[in-house]
Formats: sequence, C-alpha cells, structure tokens
Amino acid sequence: MSELLGRRFHRLFSAAGRSVTIAMDHGSTDGVLAGFEDPAKVLEEVIAGGADAILTSIGIARHFSKQLKDVGLLIRCDGATSPLLESPRELVVGIDDVLSSGADAAAAMYIPGTHDRTSTSYFPLLASEAHRWNVPVMAEALPYGFESHPNARNVDAVANACRMAAENGADIVKTFYTGEPESFKKIIRSCFAPVMVLGGPKTHSDKEFLESLRDARDAGAVGVVIGRNVWQSPSPTAMTRALVALFHHDATADEALQILHAGR
Repeated sequence: MSELLGRRFHRLFSAAGRSVTIAMDHGSTDGVLAGFEDPAKVLEEVIAGGADAILTSIGIARHFSKQLKDVGLLIRCDGATSPLLESPRELVVGIDDVLSSGADAAAAMYIPGTHDRTSTSYFPLLASEAHRWNVPVMAEALPYGFESHPNARNVDAVANACRMAAENGADIVKTFYTGEPESFKKIIRSCFAPVMVLGGPKTHSDKEFLESLRDARDAGAVGVVIGRNVWQSPSPTAMTRALVALFHHDATADEALQILHAGR
C-alpha cells in the first residue's frame, strides 16, 4: 500500500519507515490549550527538534504554511464538537481541502465501541475518496474513544479496533499503547497497517513516559503521534529530540531522558 500511495506516504516517515509526528489538531475541537496558545512558536520548536510530520487542522495548515513547508503534514478531517456544545463527531474537511492545502495525508477517528457510530460510517468514505487521489489516511483507532470505559485499553478491544480500521481503509493506525510489550505485539501482528502510538493527556513522569514509548517501539510500533506531552513540556524542542532519539536512533529510555534534560 505504501508504494501505491507514493511520495505522500513516504514524506511522513524516515527512510527506515519510522516517524515522530507531533499532534497539533486539538484547537479545532478544544479551543485554546495551555502550551498551544501560539501555533507558530510551537511549530518552530518541534520542527527544530526533528519532527517528521505534523498532524493539525486545516486552519493551521493554511495560516502557517511557511513553517510547515519542510515537514510532512496530515490534516484532521473530523470534528464538529467543542467544549461549549458536545455533539457527535462528523467529517468537516474533504479531500479536496487536504489537497489544496498541500498536505500529505488525511486523518480521522475510528471508534467502533460507542453508541455514536458516526466514525465507523464516515471513515471508510473518507478513505475511499482519499485513495482516489493517492492520499494516505490515518485512523485514530480507539475502541471506546477517550471515554472512561473499563475495556478502553483492553488488548483484544484495541486489536479489534486497529484491525477494523485497517480493513476499512486506514493506511496508518494511531492507537493506545496497552502498557505491556507482549500484549502490544498482538495488536501489531493482527494489524497489517503500520501502528503508531498516541500520547494522551500530559503525563507526570518523563521517565515513565519515555519508557512506555521505548516498550512500544520494541513491540513493533513504527512511531508516535504526540501532542500535549510535547508542547506542554518545559521544552517542546528537547522533548521532540528525545522522541527522535528513541525512534530514529534506537536510544534507550534513559538516553532519551538525558537528551530531554540537557535541552531544558
């Protein structure tokens, strides 16, 4: 599939097929978040740290094209909810907008375990339209979304969500790390699309955070898609460098932590 999608797909990854992608798509549904008040500054910091790609909104893609000119770019295509009025997610950006922005890929949620099944309906349609133009699509495959559900990170549930996303057209799958390398290997083995790990809410321990990502890499994750744990850190550049060291240079968690601390 990566060869069929060509240049756009490969712009998101290193020659070795790994990627450190920084998520900056939060503002389209959450508004202003701490650490993300100035998109231009954050972009400059994470790109200086060696980010391979940025996942962001159509608005940021258009307004900050100069900062984004030398990095891979994915556009979040679903949304339509906000802190002011919660509503079901839906597609709000089309592939024509993705193409006109100069982006390399589209991204959307794939959440099969909630009563609101809109994402399982719109994601295959987005993927179908994207593939007509050889545009790769990333699925954020979460069994129950970010809801507090007892099986939210259950290995079988996550594996099923990832496999269903791939079966429905995802070229890249972003999902939870399930917390243990052997269990995560089951997800990697059963999903024929490359799997990347999300960051989630800001963590309280940089060491534990980096150790979990190193474990995910060892289990087969090809990269990360991380937002708050980068741009809410004291130095987004240093945190990005630490992630690059982990995924591109095979650094240990302790070595990545040293890079992080040296950059602060």
